[in-house]
Amino acid sequence: MYPKKYQETFRNVLSQHLPSLVVAILISCAVSTPASGQTQSGTMGSGRSAKTTTMTGEPLRIPDWSPQVRARLQKDLEIAWAVRMVAPEREDSYIWLGRRLGYLTRWSEAIEVFTQGLEKFPNSYKLLRFRGRHLARSRKIEAALADYRRAAELVEHVQDSFEPDGIINARHQFLGTYRSNIHYYLGQTSWAAGDYEGVLRGMERSAREPLTDHADRLVATTYWRYLALRRLGRHEEAANLADAVPEGLDLVENFTYYDAVLYFKGVRSEEELLPEADSIVKFAIATKALIDGNKAYAQLLWEEIIDASPQGFWPAEYDLLQAREDL
Repeated sequence: MYPKKYQETFRNVLSQHLPSLVVAILISCAVSTPASGQTQSGTMGSGRSAKTTTMTGEPLRIPDWSPQVRARLQKDLEIAWAVRMVAPEREDSYIWLGRRLGYLTRWSEAIEVFTQGLEKFPNSYKLLRFRGRHLARSRKIEAALADYRRAAELVEHVQDSFEPDGIINARHQFLGTYRSNIHYYLGQTSWAAGDYEGVLRGMERSAREPLTDHADRLVATTYWRYLALRRLGRHEEAANLADAVPEGLDLVENFTYYDAVLYFKGVRSEEELLPEADSIVKFAIATKALIDGNKAYAQLLWEEIIDASPQGFWPAEYDLLQAREDL
């Protein structure tokens, strides 16, 4: 049975779109029919992902949201449940319900919703893109890569379009398209399989998409292309790539990617960046340390990255796992 707060949300949303008799019928169904992911106690899941550890065995944690953020995420989820009830024949109903579950780190439930959507829309590159993302977050890397590859095949034959953001940036500006994001995440996730050529291919393709020819995409794709080239031993190409990125770029959100690229260029130093470094900058420093032969320092930074993030950081997890296996 749905909790009372969900029933009220259903009633509010449904009443805006349907006659009162239909609303009554649907509310009755909602009260009597368990939802996907609902527990026997009547609460919607536990907030835990299907896999509760990183690739290296550290526990995944629920982020320490403020009460205001948690309430907003929960309200968005309640609305998404109601919309899916009203319009189960719409692709977007599954996309947004799954995404809203994902924002609350309820990845296994999100994956189930995307899978249900794919049963209705088997050629949906959008549903494959989002299921792939949540499979990667659940550390099901090969399954995630399979979804991304299939999505990349399907999106190749359609007009590209901007992908709506669930969390709007400061300028209320969409930065990614479906095609650019599918190739970007295919490339990024390839790192967790040790496929640096795959990282390079995905990032190069993402960078070429005309609708995302902006500074934020440039610095993010340059970051991963640079690191992949370094891991492939193509050091001169990597240096030339970073040097081609200009200083003084006007960014919307990828500021730490830019810090890392400026670090690659030699414009910013490790000493300057490390005190405030996030996972992106620390991973750049760790990769350089590894290539320079300082494996112990790289391993220390990977461990710090994984420990600091409630949801881990799978590129660092993969590298740390490989380092431990090499001992």
